[in-house]
Amino acid sequence: MKINYDNTIPEFEKAFMLFWRKYALRRTILLSIVYCIAIFLFLNMIFGGVHLIGGIGGGLAAGMLLSLWLKPLRAKKKLVQALELSYEEKYSATFGEDTIEVETIVCEEQEEKVAKSQYPIATEYLYSKETPEMFLLYVNRALIHVFPKRCLSEQEIDGLRNYFKEQKI
Repeated sequence: MKINYDNTIPEFEKAFMLFWRKYALRRTILLSIVYCIAIFLFLNMIFGGVHLIGGIGGGLAAGMLLSLWLKPLRAKKKLVQALELSYEEKYSATFGEDTIEVETIVCEEQEEKVAKSQYPIATEYLYSKETPEMFLLYVNRALIHVFPKRCLSEQEIDGLRNYFKEQKI
């Protein structure tokens, strides 16, 4: 099965946040708990009479907690800025028996550049997710492909859904 599609910036934003939730949210929550405990301990120090160390430590822990939750928002903002400056891209994906091949076609002024990526299905890192607007293919902890449903016919949507189920991706 072969599909042709393109992506919009809002689709990339949503995919980025879903990607972050899958790979970073648990870690962020655990670190938040650690920082909250540290803030509590440093506040306890402040009220116990050790004002300087408690204030410095509490401020650092609060800053780390704030930074921890703002980091994905800054990364998403940088991603959007980079995408706004980039050239138009179109994609083509071929879903075979043992590989998935994605072609990225970059339309640069007068010429088109094509980059191909192949992903063997046997790899343990492939994981798919369906949302009401798109299919996501997680290739690894650093790469995701977005297949928007707005570019697909009902047969292609059903075919892609069945493909991912059959391949246990």
